[in-house]
Amino acid sequence: MFESLFKFPFPFISIVILWIIIYSMYFLIQKKNILSNYRQFDSKELKNISGTIITRNGFLRKSIQWCSFDILINSNSIFLFSKNFHILPDRIINLVFSNSNKVNTKRPALLREFKINKNNIELIYYPHYLIGGQRKIYLKNLTDEQFSVLENILHTKSKIH
Repeated sequence: MFESLFKFPFPFISIVILWIIIYSMYFLIQKKNILSNYRQFDSKELKNISGTIITRNGFLRKSIQWCSFDILINSNSIFLFSKNFHILPDRIINLVFSNSNKVNTKRPALLREFKINKNNIELIYYPHYLIGGQRKIYLKNLTDEQFSVLENILHTKSKIH
């Protein structure tokens, strides 16, 4: 069965390329819908932030993704639009500052903790689909403007730190 795939790689390669195009188009359309439907009048948008996502689910189960992010900051939540390998969009992460205010959110997860270092910010949350799992998002190499915006928002809106 697998021998036929390697004899004729064109159908296999074309299926992979078609899957990547459909996958990218779906998340680009979803990003545009979120930006048009969930953006508030006082929201801020940050683009092209490099970072990593580290997911831990149990003992010795850890995955690392290097991404770039576009961020939409609303009054009660943060939308993170990640692009793996700086090309392909990935699923949208929506973090809320408190469980009481879920207006203009889409499948939110509660931001549990954050750590601020010099030009780096770490966001920690527990996704609903990972039982006992933890996800850390590291936003790295922020400009002074991006760093100050995120630091002010996290300190004023969040009651966890």
